[in-house]
Amino acid sequence: MNYSLEPLKASALTNMEFGQLMNRHLSDLLKVDQALKTDQPYLDYVQQITDKMVLYERGLAQVQKNAETEKIKIADDIRDKAIDAFSKALKLYAVSDESEEVEASRVLGILFGTFKNLANLNYEAESIGIDKLVSDLDSEIYADKVNLLNIGRYVTRMKKSNEIFKTLFSGRIVTTALTESYDLKTIRDVTLKTYNEFTAYVLAMSNAHKTPLFTTSLALLNTARKYYADLLARRSTGKTPPAPPTA
Repeated sequence: MNYSLEPLKASALTNMEFGQLMNRHLSDLLKVDQALKTDQPYLDYVQQITDKMVLYERGLAQVQKNAETEKIKIADDIRDKAIDAFSKALKLYAVSDESEEVEASRVLGILFGTFKNLANLNYEAESIGIDKLVSDLDSEIYADKVNLLNIGRYVTRMKKSNEIFKTLFSGRIVTTALTESYDLKTIRDVTLKTYNEFTAYVLAMSNAHKTPLFTTSLALLNTARKYYADLLARRSTGKTPPAPPTA
């Protein structure tokens, strides 16, 4: 009989799914009787995939950390809204029917005007700018005017949103500095190439020699490939895939 390899478009899998497939294969192949593993090319391929998966998993972790970028953007949007709220509060009192409130709004407006386009500055410049603005508003020169207009909560809002942003941004800077950079796409492409060579080799040797090492390995490879092939098929039809098999 001729053996065959279960069809699978591995390139269509998500990054996480591809990593799970490789790890499943490596786990399954450990179950092959160690005494059968005497073929050096076979052992070399398995070792190559094992080594590449170490880098691949680090690349996956890096991608997950990059998700923090979105959190930072959201935090920046929140503090931008806090700045806008303060600005609108000042403008409201600029048309007050109380001359004292109009004057307080004018004075605070002059201060605020020195921080022109604050929300459009780069991340760190905006952080410093908000710190300075809040510090000035809390000073003896301006604090009484802030209290008169009862807009202290807008000042507090700017301060708190800026502190939250700085904490997130600082953590990201440290993480980036201490983390090696991995090109996940390139690592995946190289791993997939080695994997395809390996499966082709196992298939060819199974048909050429029909020895237990290769036929058993092929059966294990096909079991996992069938699951992920079915997963892709269900995805294309909109059906919910089953839970992945345990290794």
